[in-house]
Amino acid sequence: MKNILVILDKPKHEQIALQRAVELAKAASGRLHLVSFAYDPRATLPGVHETPEEVVKAMVSAREPWLEELCKQHQLPADTVTEAVWHYSIANWTIETLAKDSFDLVIKTAQKQFGHGGYGSIDWQLIERSPVPLWLAVATPWVKRERLVAALDPTADSLLHKELNQRVLAVGNRLAQLLNARLEAVACLPGAGVLEELGLTPRHDNTEEQQRALREYLDSAIRDSDANCSEVHLVSGKPAREVNRVVDRNKARLMLVGRGVRKGATGLLLGNTAERILSKSNSDVLIVP
Repeated sequence: MKNILVILDKPKHEQIALQRAVELAKAASGRLHLVSFAYDPRATLPGVHETPEEVVKAMVSAREPWLEELCKQHQLPADTVTEAVWHYSIANWTIETLAKDSFDLVIKTAQKQFGHGGYGSIDWQLIERSPVPLWLAVATPWVKRERLVAALDPTADSLLHKELNQRVLAVGNRLAQLLNARLEAVACLPGAGVLEELGLTPRHDNTEEQQRALREYLDSAIRDSDANCSEVHLVSGKPAREVNRVVDRNKARLMLVGRGVRKGATGLLLGNTAERILSKSNSDVLIVP
C-alpha cells in the first residue's frame, strides 16, 4: 500500500476518500497521488465562444490553487503529487493511468445512494475493471469499530475462488496491521430461497455437514494465507443480506470483497454474488481483483 491513487471529491464536497487515504498513507509511509477532475461537457457544445483548449486551461488552472490549499489543510506527506485533470470519463482515465503507472490501491468516495441501493455508474465501471484493489468510502451515521470483515466465497471446489479468497485475506491482513484493526471473516451458505431461484430442490439433511465442511475449508484458507482472523462468522441464506448483516451488526469500518469470477448460467440467473453483496453494503468496501 505504498502508492495510492486518490480520486478527490468536488471542491464543495467533504473529502471522504482523502481522509481515508491520509490515514493509510501515514500508517504505511505511503505516497499519495491526488487527482481532481475539472471536466465540463458544456465546453464542447456548439456555440461556445472560447475554444475548448482555452476553457480546459482556465478550468484546470482554477483548480490548482484549491489543490494547494487542500494539501495544507490535511498536512499531506511532502512527496504528495496533485493533479487537475480534464477528462470526460473518470473511470476510463483511471483505468488508463493504472495501466501505465504502478499504484497499489485506488481510493474514491462512493456514489452511494442510501435507501436506493447500489453504486453509481462510475463506481461500477471501476469495480469491474480496476486491476488493483479499489476502496470505496462512504459517510455513515454510526461510529465505526476498528474491525475489518473479509467476505469469503464458500465455493471450495473451484481453484479460482480459492485463489480469490487468498488475495482477499492477504489484503485484509495487511490493512488490519496498518490500521491496528481486527480482521474477521464471513462466509455464507446459500439458503433454500437461493436454491429455489435456480429451480433446484433444497436439501434439508446436510446443513450440519455443510457447515463442518465450510468451517474446515475456511480454517484451511486462513492458515494458508497467514492471515490473523480473530473470528469467523458462518451464516446461511441470501449472501447480500446475511453478509451485510454481520458487517452492520459489528459496526465494521470496512468490508473486503473479492471481485467475482462466476460465469455461465448461474451468473445470468442470479447475478454475481459479489455485486449483490456490494449493492447492499452500508460501510466502506474494498474490492480485491
